[in-house]
Amino acid sequence: MTFAGNMKLFRKKKAIKEAVRGLTRTEALAGVPRISPSATWVTLENGDILIEYPLNIKPFFIQLANRFQKGVEPRPTKKLQLDGMGSTVWQMFDGKKDVKAIIREVSGQSGLSLQEAEISVTTFLRQLGRRGLILMS
Repeated sequence: MTFAGNMKLFRKKKAIKEAVRGLTRTEALAGVPRISPSATWVTLENGDILIEYPLNIKPFFIQLANRFQKGVEPRPTKKLQLDGMGSTVWQMFDGKKDVKAIIREVSGQSGLSLQEAEISVTTFLRQLGRRGLILMS
């Protein structure tokens, strides 16, 4: 293989990595989070929020469950209880506020610097997104 052939191979990998990398910071902060329709939630007496959402199961395990439970379509769910700060941020997901506005509000309410609030909020959003609890538009 020639040197030029190796360079072509490396360029493909770089292009793939750039495509997978995703949004820029500016684009991510301009996104508007909203609650997924599959998630249901209630406010507990202490002010915390309890979220219930469907568990993602691989088709193989669904078929296996159907063999043992004839006629019953299981829909397993998972629950997540948010603390005070998480509950506050969750209630800000109104479909109108972008991530930047949420960060400013969290910073003002909690006394965190904008940088600390950004790290906390974006980490929280990432975790909720991985669970399928929020959608970004």
